[in-house]
Amino acid sequence: MAQVKKIEKEFEVRCPVDKMYEFFRYNIAQFTKILPEHYKSCQLLEGDGKGYGTVRLWTYTLGGPEVMVAKEAFKAIDDANKTITYRIFDADLNRMYKSFDVVVKVVPKANGSGSLVKFHVLYEKEHEDHPHPHPYLELFSKVTNTIDSHLHKP
Repeated sequence: MAQVKKIEKEFEVRCPVDKMYEFFRYNIAQFTKILPEHYKSCQLLEGDGKGYGTVRLWTYTLGGPEVMVAKEAFKAIDDANKTITYRIFDADLNRMYKSFDVVVKVVPKANGSGSLVKFHVLYEKEHEDHPHPHPYLELFSKVTNTIDSHLHKP
């Protein structure tokens, strides 16, 4: 029986915790504007885009020529701890992964300036020989750096 595995990475940003968290919580549809080379479209299928019941259809690329689609929904929202879990489903990646959740947590940096954005990908492989989803962590690195720059525009 396959088991859920986890890969994780954290990124330092200049943005304050609240500003960065609010972007992931309320404005991720802006990915198509600030990172169009990766996020081709985002369509709101259900809900208000800000809470439970929201379902979005994404068209995206990991940087290569293959364009993929995925639906995304809020699985868990913990505003007090600045943590969001997104469930990814009805997706091209489900050919390789039975389940795929992305957890984003934003915490203050130890020195009090800026924040850390922590990503955890929880996944279950469809077959054991399928690769780990490390390319998604690379995409999240680009996303985080781009959001940080976008929120610090003069």
